[in-house]
Amino acid sequence: MNARQNFISAESLGTPASSGGMAPTAALGAGFKGMPDENIQGKFQPARRRFILKGGALGVSFALAPALIEAQAPARPPLPGSLNNFRRLNAWLFINPDGTITFFSGKIELGQGILTALVQIAAEELDVDMKRLRPVSGDTRIVPDEGVTAGSLSIQQSGAALRAAAAEVRALLVNAAATRLGVPAEQLTVSDGTISVSGSTSGSTAGGQKLTYWDLAGTLDLGREATTGFKTKPHSAYKLVGKTVSR
Repeated sequence: MNARQNFISAESLGTPASSGGMAPTAALGAGFKGMPDENIQGKFQPARRRFILKGGALGVSFALAPALIEAQAPARPPLPGSLNNFRRLNAWLFINPDGTITFFSGKIELGQGILTALVQIAAEELDVDMKRLRPVSGDTRIVPDEGVTAGSLSIQQSGAALRAAAAEVRALLVNAAATRLGVPAEQLTVSDGTISVSGSTSGSTAGGQKLTYWDLAGTLDLGREATTGFKTKPHSAYKLVGKTVSR
């Protein structure tokens, strides 16, 4: 597999379930380092590989390790919701080269507005406009297999996973910007995917400079496992979650 391609085409998605009010999935950008071909294992291998190879993706799928390896692996800390079973960040998020972000969910839209809710959750944690989010759901050849879509399980499982993954991706992007600009991450703010330096700092010429998520996406490896070291936003900071929005 050529891990140096830049995006996944929308045509390779087939017809996953989507909300009637959501824009169809655009190009699925990756811009990330992938894992070696031989590391893609488990039941997701054929479909995920076809999906990736058709569009020439740089992002690589999550994969279930063989049972023997799982049994011998050291215990890992639990992660929120379905992130505990599908632990790689790129199982949930891709940063596309066209200024959008694709997220993946095993839950489907049944008229209950779940995709709208997931868009709100992801946009909240990433600090981007909701219009930048592109959902892909339901097709378990591509998305995490989260079982049934029923009751409040979609928020408990997919919502919790997406919230944690988005918070970690945001932190990784801010840290990457801090390194490039030569300032502490604490001095950076994010608005709609644009990371800015708040004022100037002594000995630094970074004051007023800006970088976007899309400037930085190629420097990140989202094939890594999620961790428990990144905090999600407190409810008091919410601007989107809990608000009434159009589906």
